[in-house]
Amino acid sequence: MTQVLRITFCISLLFLAGCSSLAPLLARLTPSPVPVVPLPEATQTQPTSTPEAEATETARPATEPRLLRVWLPPQFDPNTGTIPANLLKQRLVDFEEEHPGLEIEVRIKAEEGEANILNALSVTSMAAPTALPDLVALSRPALETAALKGLLHPIDGLSTTLQDPDWYGYARQLAQIENIDYGLPFAGNVFGLFYRAELGEFTNWDEILASEALVSFPAGDPQGLVGLSLYISGGGEIVNPQGLPTLDPDVLTRLLTLIQDGLGASMLSPSIAIVGTDAQALQLYRDRNASMVITWASNYRPVSDEQIMPLLGLDETPSSLATGWMWSLAGTNTENQTLAVELAEYLIEDEFLREWTRESGYLPTRPSSVDEEDPTLAALIESAKPLPSNEVLSVLGQLMQDALIRVLNGEQPEAVAGSVVESLR
Repeated sequence: MTQVLRITFCISLLFLAGCSSLAPLLARLTPSPVPVVPLPEATQTQPTSTPEAEATETARPATEPRLLRVWLPPQFDPNTGTIPANLLKQRLVDFEEEHPGLEIEVRIKAEEGEANILNALSVTSMAAPTALPDLVALSRPALETAALKGLLHPIDGLSTTLQDPDWYGYARQLAQIENIDYGLPFAGNVFGLFYRAELGEFTNWDEILASEALVSFPAGDPQGLVGLSLYISGGGEIVNPQGLPTLDPDVLTRLLTLIQDGLGASMLSPSIAIVGTDAQALQLYRDRNASMVITWASNYRPVSDEQIMPLLGLDETPSSLATGWMWSLAGTNTENQTLAVELAEYLIEDEFLREWTRESGYLPTRPSSVDEEDPTLAALIESAKPLPSNEVLSVLGQLMQDALIRVLNGEQPEAVAGSVVESLR
């Protein structure tokens, strides 16, 4: 028994010794675990889940349209259903279709009253500049005021269209403020003389005086535009060498003498002294309380017994102050300026402007937009002289109105002219 235990003990020792000698070999045959070395933070592999930004993109609705804001005065409202309105509306639609993703928003702004287009520009520029119109149609007086207040962007550098020779001289001048281009003219207007065809034709004021045809015009207009048109036609200066408003007493006396002669020949009625607006003067003519009327040419709606001719000047050569409307830039979104200029140029393209001016009654601003040679239209355009500055009109307009009314009320032309000129010194 003792012998058996000894043998068993020896075998156990040998087994343990064998295992101990195999350990290094087993260690070499078994691969060691590879240590995990963290990658630098910038190169670590990102999770495979969809990033938040991508999830937002897939959930976003269809892309919103690019908005181009356009402000217009009521006479150019594209939704009135008239032929020129429909032409303008379709033109805007065509521009949208040529620019996928674009939406043109049209707002109508009054030209008079507290909410007029100028006040709207001023208030919006202070309260919500991002809501300013990218493109706005402004009359010459409004354009001047807005430009001098810093409410408009010059088109210099954005368009070279105004440097094109294809412009009537009066139109190009209307678009410039202090020799800077502020708009692209699309509609013009001058004073014309409407008369019944039965009166025949006239070449000077003496013939009209002899006809005893009663003439209506806004003698009480605070701006005195008809009187100033006649005064300038006689060579009268409105600005002196120092740039200040002025009136020539001799030319002014000639004009006021015509008014006095008109009273004596029944060409004028003293009652027109209270006619203060173009609409009032025109209504007298429409109601057949006058045989002739001096009014804006855009009011002409030819009927069988009506004719139009340019406003005769004191020296017989037709002459009239002219106004007009320009496409101008007012928006603060610089990315939209290029597109707004593109739209403005699209709206003065020859073929469209030719049809639109013919239907609207406004004077063309570009020779290429005139269909054919029309002697009357050519004479109206030739008579056009750009409006004086607002500053000059604010002084001379009131003086001219006062002078006309005084003569209509019986005062002598020379005395009135002398006192008016003296008030400027």
